[in-house]
Amino acid sequence: MKRYLLDTHLIYWWMTADALLGKPAQRIITESEIVVSVASVWEMVLKNSRGKLPLPQGSITEQLELQGFNMLPILPRHVEAMRLLHCAHNDPFDLLLIAQAQDERITLLTRDSVILRMKLDGVEEA
Repeated sequence: MKRYLLDTHLIYWWMTADALLGKPAQRIITESEIVVSVASVWEMVLKNSRGKLPLPQGSITEQLELQGFNMLPILPRHVEAMRLLHCAHNDPFDLLLIAQAQDERITLLTRDSVILRMKLDGVEEA
Protein backbone atom coordinates (compact mmCIF):
# COMPACT_ATOMS: atom_id res chain seq x y z
CA MET A 1 0.00 0.00 0.00
CA LYS A 2 1.38 3.39 -0.98
CA ARG A 3 2.01 5.99 1.72
CA TYR A 4 1.10 9.64 1.22
CA LEU A 5 1.82 12.74 3.27
CA LEU A 6 -1.12 15.06 2.69
CA ASP A 7 -0.61 18.76 2.15
CA THR A 8 -2.57 20.89 4.60
CA HIS A 9 -5.26 22.02 2.16
CA LEU A 10 -6.09 18.40 1.29
CA ILE A 11 -6.48 17.52 4.96
CA TYR A 12 -8.79 20.47 5.46
CA TRP A 13 -10.88 19.59 2.41
CA TRP A 14 -11.13 16.00 3.66
CA MET A 15 -12.15 17.12 7.17
CA THR A 16 -14.81 19.50 5.85
CA ALA A 17 -16.02 17.20 3.02
CA ASP A 18 -15.25 20.01 0.57
CA ALA A 19 -16.03 19.21 -3.08
CA LEU A 20 -12.67 20.78 -4.01
CA LEU A 21 -11.02 17.55 -2.89
CA GLY A 22 -12.51 15.69 -5.85
CA LYS A 23 -13.20 12.01 -6.40
CA PRO A 24 -9.66 10.99 -7.51
CA ALA A 25 -8.10 12.44 -4.35
CA GLN A 26 -10.83 10.91 -2.19
CA ARG A 27 -10.06 7.52 -3.72
CA ILE A 28 -6.32 7.89 -3.07
CA ILE A 29 -6.99 8.84 0.54
CA THR A 30 -9.38 5.97 1.20
CA GLU A 31 -7.18 3.37 -0.51
CA SER A 32 -3.76 4.41 0.84
CA GLU A 33 -1.84 4.79 4.06
CA ILE A 34 -2.19 8.46 4.95
CA VAL A 35 0.27 10.42 7.03
CA VAL A 36 -0.49 13.86 8.43
CA SER A 37 2.27 16.11 9.69
CA VAL A 38 1.92 17.89 12.99
CA ALA A 39 3.05 20.90 10.93
CA SER A 40 -0.30 20.81 9.11
CA VAL A 41 -2.23 20.76 12.38
CA TRP A 42 -0.09 23.66 13.57
CA GLU A 43 -0.74 25.59 10.35
CA MET A 44 -4.51 25.06 10.58
CA VAL A 45 -4.61 26.13 14.23
CA LEU A 46 -2.63 29.29 13.44
CA LYS A 47 -4.96 30.20 10.58
CA ASN A 48 -7.97 29.47 12.78
CA SER A 49 -6.65 31.74 15.53
CA ARG A 50 -6.43 34.56 12.97
CA GLY A 51 -10.02 33.98 11.88
CA LYS A 52 -8.99 32.67 8.46
CA LEU A 53 -9.96 29.01 8.80
CA PRO A 54 -13.00 27.63 10.61
CA LEU A 55 -12.25 24.36 12.40
CA PRO A 56 -14.48 21.79 14.05
CA GLN A 57 -14.61 21.63 17.84
CA GLY A 58 -12.39 19.19 19.67
CA SER A 59 -8.97 17.80 18.96
CA ILE A 60 -7.99 17.87 15.29
CA THR A 61 -5.32 15.26 15.94
CA GLU A 62 -7.78 12.87 17.58
CA GLN A 63 -10.25 13.32 14.72
CA LEU A 64 -7.57 12.53 12.15
CA GLU A 65 -6.33 9.50 14.10
CA LEU A 66 -9.90 8.18 14.40
CA GLN A 67 -10.05 8.21 10.60
CA GLY A 68 -6.98 5.97 10.49
CA PHE A 69 -4.45 8.66 9.57
CA ASN A 70 -0.96 8.40 11.07
CA MET A 71 0.45 11.51 12.71
CA LEU A 72 4.02 12.49 11.83
CA PRO A 73 5.80 14.53 14.51
CA ILE A 74 8.24 17.27 13.60
CA LEU A 75 11.65 15.80 14.34
CA PRO A 76 14.95 17.69 14.49
CA ARG A 77 16.15 15.82 11.39
CA HIS A 78 13.12 17.13 9.47
CA VAL A 79 14.08 20.68 10.34
CA GLU A 80 17.69 20.00 9.36
CA ALA A 81 16.50 18.45 6.07
CA MET A 82 15.00 21.82 5.15
CA ARG A 83 18.57 23.10 4.81
CA LEU A 84 19.18 20.63 1.98
CA LEU A 85 16.21 21.76 -0.07
CA HIS A 86 17.10 23.64 -3.21
CA CYS A 87 13.72 25.08 -4.06
CA ALA A 88 12.38 28.56 -4.37
CA HIS A 89 9.51 28.52 -1.92
CA ASN A 90 8.95 30.92 0.95
CA ASP A 91 6.22 29.12 2.92
CA PRO A 92 7.89 27.48 5.94
CA PHE A 93 5.05 24.97 6.37
CA ASP A 94 5.34 23.81 2.77
CA LEU A 95 9.11 23.58 3.05
CA LEU A 96 8.78 21.47 6.18
CA LEU A 97 6.26 19.15 4.50
CA ILE A 98 8.58 18.72 1.51
CA ALA A 99 11.53 17.99 3.82
CA GLN A 100 9.49 15.53 5.89
CA ALA A 101 8.26 13.69 2.79
CA GLN A 102 11.77 13.38 1.41
CA ASP A 103 13.29 12.37 4.75
CA GLU A 104 10.57 9.80 5.48
CA ARG A 105 10.42 8.61 1.85
CA ILE A 106 6.71 9.33 1.64
CA THR A 107 5.00 10.81 -1.40
CA LEU A 108 3.70 14.33 -0.77
CA LEU A 109 0.21 14.70 -2.21
CA THR A 110 -0.72 18.29 -3.05
CA ARG A 111 -2.54 20.67 -5.34
CA ASP A 112 -0.24 23.56 -4.50
CA SER A 113 0.80 24.96 -7.88
CA VAL A 114 4.04 26.43 -6.50
CA ILE A 115 5.15 23.04 -5.17
CA LEU A 116 4.04 21.21 -8.31
CA ARG A 117 5.95 23.62 -10.58
CA MET A 118 9.15 22.68 -8.75
CA LYS A 119 8.83 19.15 -10.18
CA LEU A 120 10.36 17.56 -7.09
CA ASP A 121 10.83 13.82 -6.77
CA GLY A 122 8.29 12.31 -4.42
CA VAL A 123 5.59 14.91 -5.04
CA GLU A 124 2.32 14.03 -6.79
CA GLU A 125 -0.67 16.09 -7.78
CA ALA A 126 -3.90 15.17 -6.02
